[in-house]
Amino acid sequence: MVDAVEIYICKKGQKIEEGQMVMSNDIDCKEAAKEDAEKRCKIVPSTERIVYYDVSGGGFKVLYSYTNPNVKEAKRSRPMGRGGAAPAPVKKKKVARQKGMWEKIKGSLGL
Repeated sequence: MVDAVEIYICKKGQKIEEGQMVMSNDIDCKEAAKEDAEKRCKIVPSTERIVYYDVSGGGFKVLYSYTNPNVKEAKRSRPMGRGGAAPAPVKKKKVARQKGMWEKIKGSLGL
């Protein structure tokens, strides 16, 4: 009987070590691992490979490995902004130049 299972979920082009690791105590045989893998691939179709390792008893034994035959490309997140378009460039305000002392004097005299 399997007590603990480590599940490595890999996207396309990822190594197993780079994949997301999840622990499970519900999977106890190959059939349960196969059902779980198929369900996970339906939920997240960009998952390419799932590997189940039995870690109970201090060992690290492969319980089941599943490769998704229907891998779909992960959708890229769109940049924030109007309707997914690139954000509008921020326009800088021109800083008003302060009048010098002579300009103030000329202005007060009406010149």
